Amino acid sequence: MNKLLIIISLLLPFYGICEERDDELDGEFAWQLSVGAFYVDMTMPALVGTDSSFKHGTFLVDAKIEYKNFYLNTHSGDFFGGSDIGYQIINNGEWGIDAIYGSYMLPFSERGYYESDDVVPELRGIRERKQDNSLGFSYYRHVGKFLAVAEVVYDVFGDTNGWVFHLEATRNFELRNWDLWLNFGANYYSSNFHSYFYGVSEAEVNEYLSPYKPGASASAFAQMQLNYPIAEDWVFSAGASWLVGSQDTLDSPLVRSRHARVFFTGVKYVF
Repeated sequence: MNKLLIIISLLLPFYGICEERDDELDGEFAWQLSVGAFYVDMTMPALVGTDSSFKHGTFLVDAKIEYKNFYLNTHSGDFFGGSDIGYQIINNGEWGIDAIYGSYMLPFSERGYYESDDVVPELRGIRERKQDNSLGFSYYRHVGKFLAVAEVVYDVFGDTNGWVFHLEATRNFELRNWDLWLNFGANYYSSNFHSYFYGVSEAEVNEYLSPYKPGASASAFAQMQLNYPIAEDWVFSAGASWLVGSQDTLDSPLVRSRHARVFFTGVKYVF
């Protein structure tokens, strides 16, 4: 019931605005899509007792889908960014406000980040940390040649009972035939949100883990991606992402590193 009230309180102030805008929408459907095969070298914040580095081939998608004021945006180089699903409430060209949905933290369990047959001894008995399902608002505006975004979301559909404040700035550069995408920003996690993932309850205590209840926390990230056309519909793509959590992250007995990084390279087909 409390989460239902939160959803209503988030959306109700914009009901009149959305109702007025419905008459202006032309119902057109627009999309852009590319799919690529990439080699990814990823190291996530290390959980105790686990190897949190992964090297593998995978498929990554760049998608921009719009219908009326609804949209889905994904970027193959965006490993630490904000929301991908939204509804455009206001946009006057220079600034705008969207209702958004997204996830802001990686899930894990006693088997580590990815499900496997083996339980990690140091993590045995911990509850599964499920991915957050956060709903909120995004304010964005152009600052020079950068697009600046501020997001405030609450985990309405998840179990954290916490919220996240997300900031980022993005810019695209054209360097001869190269396209460079640059993105950087920071996240602030409320105490409930951070405690859900990195706290240790009495029921989870084992010979490796002691009880721990953290407060709020933060992280900062930077990302870049280079694209180069190699044929009419084919593009070479490579990039990197870095994230660092605040020092208090290391106070949790669940983790032994506050850094994450990703390197990737591959070829994608543009539809």
